Amino acid sequence: MKKTAVLFAASCAALAASAAPQLKTQAEIVAGGELKAKVLAGSRGIPPPTPPMHQYRITRDGVSSEVKWYVVADLWRQRAFAGEWKDRHGNVMRLARVLSLAPVFERGDWYKEEIDKGLDECEKAFKGTDEELGKWRGLWGGDAKGRFVTAKNGTRWWVEFDFAESVSDADAEKLLKAFEKSVSTMTRGGGNISSMKWWEQSNDRYKFLTDLDRAKGGKFIKDAMRLMTAMRKSYEFYIPPTNEVGVCTVRVFKTLAGYREYRSSTGTEDSMSCGLWDPSREELLIAAEDPKQAQDTMRHEAFHQYLHYATKRGDHALWFNEGHACFFENVKYNPAKNTVNVIEKGNRATWVGQDPVRYANAIDDVVKLSYGEFYSGDVNFHYCTAWAICYFLEKGAYASKEFAPYRGIVPKYLELMARGASAEDATAQAWALVKDRDVAADFMKFWKSKRGQALTAR
Repeated sequence: MKKTAVLFAASCAALAASAAPQLKTQAEIVAGGELKAKVLAGSRGIPPPTPPMHQYRITRDGVSSEVKWYVVADLWRQRAFAGEWKDRHGNVMRLARVLSLAPVFERGDWYKEEIDKGLDECEKAFKGTDEELGKWRGLWGGDAKGRFVTAKNGTRWWVEFDFAESVSDADAEKLLKAFEKSVSTMTRGGGNISSMKWWEQSNDRYKFLTDLDRAKGGKFIKDAMRLMTAMRKSYEFYIPPTNEVGVCTVRVFKTLAGYREYRSSTGTEDSMSCGLWDPSREELLIAAEDPKQAQDTMRHEAFHQYLHYATKRGDHALWFNEGHACFFENVKYNPAKNTVNVIEKGNRATWVGQDPVRYANAIDDVVKLSYGEFYSGDVNFHYCTAWAICYFLEKGAYASKEFAPYRGIVPKYLELMARGASAEDATAQAWALVKDRDVAADFMKFWKSKRGQALTAR
């Protein structure tokens, strides 16, 4: 029995040793092509979270404007980031460039251009002394096992392992030494392909970042870019921009798990969504595991993104913002002309069609809902009512001259928002254009007899 116990214990010890995290057997291109090195075995690359932006409205000499400020430490870490990998056990390997200390400003957040200038100056002054490296490590933070590594070309790096499993100090030291030994400097080539597996495709309206396989996922990205270019034209037709929109960023994840892992890295645990517009980081996030669902979600969330830039307002009324996002969910796409036509289709239309009187009677109340009120109670009912409102204003109002007074509501709302009115005041004044109308009755008249004309009205 004693011999059996000894053998069993030895076997367990061997299994434990073999289960310790390892590096891959072959070195890969890392840090965007700057190095070749071995990364964590069985891992996938995790992109760095885009630094969040703080948006403020300031008034100078009676003129109100919005400014974007960033936390200094966030932009410092963004420059330092060179790679992060996570295996199926939750162990994480991170690689960072050791470029400089962070500049100091009177505020913790400031204009990006000023922070970038400060970082440039700090990099020029950084010598990499022991004292500076100690301060750098303190700024980087965390309690992961790590070390500084100097490549043959003199560039400095920090590599660390954050273990989810129980790993001995000896095994951690072996990993660090193995990584340092594997490092070689890239003198040419590299390009945008690395072990992170992220690549980008862009045109004059959208920049797509993705970890989809280039061979299989390339067609999805190509098709999505064409569709979203057509969608942008549709957004601009219905909601003319008052500001330059520019190139919008879309980050497409190969898996839903990867999408949610990225959300977690930004400090948000998300077990429900498969895509959203994140205004603080100015990027649209989409999980492409289900391609059709991804495109459906993209059309909705991309409107939020467009509206953010087109109006430079992030505080729109929910009936307007969510209503129009739902309005653009269902379109008929003409790939030959690369155009779209918004149609009455999908779950929103189906639910409204099941009880149109209920939705018609709710219009007056839903346009007045605050943020908290809209996202509480029967949220799906609020979304469907908002869709019904915007479908009526954008299509139904043009189906017959008798609904012409409703055509001015959206332009009036946008005009007032551009002049600095609150969403509540803009809504009240815009809807005052039809204060003498029975909105519920007009909607029902449209729904019962004018919906056919609405399909080709605009």
